[in-house]
Amino acid sequence: MDYKQMVEKFQCLGCVAGFDTDCGSYKQHDDPSCGRCVNHVLGTMIGLGNLIALGLPKAFCKPSINWDATPPQQRVKMSIRLWLRGTSPKWDHLNVPVWALEEDDYLFVRTFSPRIDMTYVDVIEGGRREDVPKAIDVSTFLDEID
Repeated sequence: MDYKQMVEKFQCLGCVAGFDTDCGSYKQHDDPSCGRCVNHVLGTMIGLGNLIALGLPKAFCKPSINWDATPPQQRVKMSIRLWLRGTSPKWDHLNVPVWALEEDDYLFVRTFSPRIDMTYVDVIEGGRREDVPKAIDVSTFLDEID
């Protein structure tokens, strides 16, 4: 799999711009270590105002809240980083893997960077739950998440 295929699988679904990278808005992130479309905008709602990233599994598909908006509202963009087989983020005390779920040969990790107050959803092709032993295993409580 390459970055374009991963973008189509995990970002294009439900994006307001289109369902594949031929939408005219696709732009690959310039960081060579991971992939993502920088123009991705969430376009799928469950109920009124409940945006989701359609290509991601439960526990990883909901964006954060923009508390600076009046009234506060969900963000329309998410920081989704896509990692090809054999690559992954460097987790440490500055980039903390919090939640992890292994599903269909992908590892999904919610990573928090406390120093800059940023949350990422990392999608790692071929990743394994054992790669992030300190992260909470979401599969043990997935049914509790709406």
